[in-house]
Amino acid sequence: MDPAEKRPKIVPRQQIEDTLVVPDKEILMIPMDAAFANPPELFKKLESKRSWFTGHFYKCLPLVFGNQHGFALLSPSSFVVRWNGQDGLDALSIHILEPEPGYQHLVVSSHFGSGILTLQSRYIFRTAPGVNLMVKEPPNYPIDGFSWMNAVVETDNLRRDFTFNIKITRPHQDIYVPKGTPVGCLVPYPRFFLDDYKMTELKDEVELNKARVTANYFGEDRARYGSLGQDYRYMEGVDVFGCPFKEHQKTLDSGAWWDSRQEDLNKEKLQDDLPEGKEE
Repeated sequence: MDPAEKRPKIVPRQQIEDTLVVPDKEILMIPMDAAFANPPELFKKLESKRSWFTGHFYKCLPLVFGNQHGFALLSPSSFVVRWNGQDGLDALSIHILEPEPGYQHLVVSSHFGSGILTLQSRYIFRTAPGVNLMVKEPPNYPIDGFSWMNAVVETDNLRRDFTFNIKITRPHQDIYVPKGTPVGCLVPYPRFFLDDYKMTELKDEVELNKARVTANYFGEDRARYGSLGQDYRYMEGVDVFGCPFKEHQKTLDSGAWWDSRQEDLNKEKLQDDLPEGKEE
């Protein structure tokens, strides 16, 4: 028998019906104690830019779009973590370098062993019916030695907190995490969204030939124009034949970032059109 089955079940002193109504398109943060109300910047909606991106990266809409997917958990303190390679809880050493004044809004601990760093915020998250939260890595915020453990939580049903967990992949090495670093990410995710998907190979000969010819045209476009060809077609939402994409989404900010790139794009096109060896 599982030892946990021998434990007496908790019987609440009262029944509390779940009457909370979460509006669509919202994630409610519920402080677990009054002391955690009005927190400092602990979560933020992700933006398109990354400090380590060069201008070349921003020509790739899938990367820019991916940057914006989710709400990042920010470390309120700087800390250093070191794993000795063993499985015990004490195998992970954690040193908080700049403790939060007063209450801790984020607890950093070794809770599971096996070199897993556990982050526990002081909040419960609730979503509208049918919406889960995917717990994952902050997109394009790499930390050497960290591998985030992804999870999907039924936050429309769950009425308690949950943790963010990171597997340490580099034993015997100090890993420094500065204050304000994104250390987790939440993404709303409709329940059952993936369940009925499957991956199949295209067999229709007519469509297969069209797909291959079209891909070759895209390849020629890329080879001839580089980033001024295919990459910007994708940004503009047109294919190699000039046909517009249906319901093209440029960025999560309704295209504001891409609109700001138009002046730079026009300069690059002008420079590309000048005779070789000449500058504007």
